[in-house]
Amino acid sequence: MAFGSDVRQTIPLTADGQAQKYVGTVATTITKARILSVFAQASNADAEVKIYDEATSDKTASKLVFHGKFATAANHVHEFKIPEDGIRCDAGLYVDLTNCDFCTIIGTF
Repeated sequence: MAFGSDVRQTIPLTADGQAQKYVGTVATTITKARILSVFAQASNADAEVKIYDEATSDKTASKLVFHGKFATAANHVHEFKIPEDGIRCDAGLYVDLTNCDFCTIIGTF
């Protein structure tokens, strides 16, 4: 499937929080998205990235749409590619990072 020019990346996250994109020069919270890829760098072993289809930090288990684990040491970089049409999120993208220096999400939003 081709998404064309709608594919972009989030502003890199260095801590837990709501994923954002730039609209012009203004950082804006993403409310609807289709996740195509997740890119992260570990700050330690057993790094984790969790993405919730939520607009707040509630982190409800039923809203967990992605959970990636990687790394045996610091500075390990990993890309999780999502097959087919990706993961659809309708409420937002709340990202929970464990042992990660940063995380960037590639998708349509």
